[in-house]
Amino acid sequence: MNNSQLISNGRVDILAPIGPQFSFSDKIPIKDCVSNRDALTGNWIDTPLSIAFFSIENIKILQNAIKKGVYEKSNKQFFIDEQNYEELQIIMRSIFLQNSKNLPYNISNQIVTLNNLIIEYAVNQIYNEAVSYIKYKRDASTMYNVLNHPSNTSNKNNTLELQKFI
Repeated sequence: MNNSQLISNGRVDILAPIGPQFSFSDKIPIKDCVSNRDALTGNWIDTPLSIAFFSIENIKILQNAIKKGVYEKSNKQFFIDEQNYEELQIIMRSIFLQNSKNLPYNISNQIVTLNNLIIEYAVNQIYNEAVSYIKYKRDASTMYNVLNHPSNTSNKNNTLELQKFI
């Protein structure tokens, strides 16, 4: 059922485009990306792997891969914006601490492996949240359907006999 076929008879109408009354609302922009050089402070020392992995260039690669992954997983239905850098860096730190091999050689392949784990996690999470949000908008904008009264579908029309217990 398309959004154009739904009748807005729910609690609020959030399926329609945003009207001019909200054009002056606060729009908090995404902060500029700052490399997360201190992501491992207190846990590990900086290594060539951690410096390259938490660099601005790698964060931009992850942002683009996440956008592409959600777009493809949704069959070209959802086109998302860049994600919050702080939240992405939290995911990066978690994946890095759990899965990094910290070998002094073959750094680019280690980064590719870690990036693939991040992309897999983030794409699934963002896609599921986008689907949930679309369903929420539909549910909030339309009335619920009242269930019909139950009907007896038995063709025997039998009832239980009353029996004395003693």
